[in-house]
Amino acid sequence: MATAVPQPQSAVPQREQTPQTATPATIAQQALARMTLEQKVGQVFMLGFEGTTVNASNKALIQGLHLGGVTLFARNIDNGPQLARLDAELQTIADPLPLFISVDQEGGLVVRVTDGATIFPGNMAVGATGDPTLAKKVAEASANELLAMGVNMDLAPVVDVNTNPLNPVIGVRSFGSNVDLVSQFGTETIKGVQSSGVSAVAKHFPGHGDTDVDSHRDLPVVPHPLDRLQSLEFLPFKSAMQAGVDGIMTAHLYLPAIEPQQDLPATLSRTVLTGLLRDQLGYQGLILTDALDMDAIKKDRTAAEAAVQAFEAGADMLLIAGITAEDRLHLGDGPPALLAAVRSGRVSQARLDASVSRILEAKAKRGILPGAVAAPTPPDVSVLNSPEHRALALDIARKAVTVQRDTAGLLPINPAYRVLVVEADAPTRSDVDDDQLAGSLLDAVRQYAPSTFGASPRTAPAAAQSADLIVFGTFDLAQHPEQQALARSLASTGKPIVAVGLRGPYDAAVATEIGTFLTVYGDRPVHLQAAADALFGRLTATARAP
Repeated sequence: MATAVPQPQSAVPQREQTPQTATPATIAQQALARMTLEQKVGQVFMLGFEGTTVNASNKALIQGLHLGGVTLFARNIDNGPQLARLDAELQTIADPLPLFISVDQEGGLVVRVTDGATIFPGNMAVGATGDPTLAKKVAEASANELLAMGVNMDLAPVVDVNTNPLNPVIGVRSFGSNVDLVSQFGTETIKGVQSSGVSAVAKHFPGHGDTDVDSHRDLPVVPHPLDRLQSLEFLPFKSAMQAGVDGIMTAHLYLPAIEPQQDLPATLSRTVLTGLLRDQLGYQGLILTDALDMDAIKKDRTAAEAAVQAFEAGADMLLIAGITAEDRLHLGDGPPALLAAVRSGRVSQARLDASVSRILEAKAKRGILPGAVAAPTPPDVSVLNSPEHRALALDIARKAVTVQRDTAGLLPINPAYRVLVVEADAPTRSDVDDDQLAGSLLDAVRQYAPSTFGASPRTAPAAAQSADLIVFGTFDLAQHPEQQALARSLASTGKPIVAVGLRGPYDAAVATEIGTFLTVYGDRPVHLQAAADALFGRLTATARAP
């Protein structure tokens, strides 16, 4: 592994050597002074790559372009132990310095490691517990698992305030709709992640919570005036800065109250990144872009062109994910484009050095570059999916269960009932196997009511005729007319219905024909178990929608 500060040989016995006292800033400047222009340019890129091993192509991408970081996706991960081996090998080819190895391990809906690691409930479930100490506990446990797998940067937490019930991309990834709660839980998460030695990245600045467009597909517009943005959207990021968050990730959205150029995404806006985030809010840490090959960006430019524009705007690390197969053919285009911009004078050497210095200082602060602080000792892989972590995940899922109404008086369900379970069709359903917990709402309910049976949405109204009660699992019903139609169809059978919201708490207000509605904020096995426990009175739900 290449290191930033080679330690000189000394004839002094080890016991008499004094500990290294250099600051992260000193370590960064020493490393920067030895780097070539090409190495500096490579350091600001964080790229995705293909495959679960280091092959010749990956080596050429990572080593040949002198990358500062890589980001991992499901395509790179078979399971936790395999990822630990991959990440160790990635660091052996890093040139000239160790890599930031990042992943989106938010918990809940967005996780990349789904086999051999604990899948904790997501932010909104944690927020629903009302207990910020649980946010820190989850963050510490998750960060320890990441360290055991060789990951040193978590692209989390999401600190967007989800004020739009129809938000198609944030939703349960947010801690909730209350800005104070989001700020507090985000701060505790950052503290938990970074106390374990992993860099945290708060996202998506300047705030993606009140959008009704997915920036993976198009450019959202946040039309609010500046005073609203300052009193709501910006506040969790200010709290994150005060907590010492290592990084803040940009959002691909347009803020007309701040950016004068029509439809210029915040990621590419110097007004937003430098004028607002750096100068007005005073943030000194890393600014990372969201993936520059998302459609909100690449519909008007290539990812390589966007990389140069984002860097000019004030970003430090440029993330290109390789979302599609076509995108992955162009993963290596960004560094040559930025190198050309520096050589032509479009981007100054001083501007490049400023970002590289921030990157190196962040690495030194986490022990990735030796000399300033001790590198965190990675836990043994036995920490992955450990009984203690599984118990914590289930405890949070149970404490998050929210009964939004039971005007029909159907809870708890009589286990002698013949229960029909219907889960709505949804593209975002989580596909995770668990050898200890039920993998479907049907199986979870059947633990308590042995005569429980299932039916598809198409056949459910007819099947309901032989049921005593219907349990209906919804997935963002408020956003899907076909699910709303299914709710009406089930209600028209005359059978009593208990709805279980397997995403956010917004469905109950839409499906008013259903008198009993509880929300569990996810469909991972821990949420399904918690739902069944609540349905049959094994637990008393006390949470409130955050």
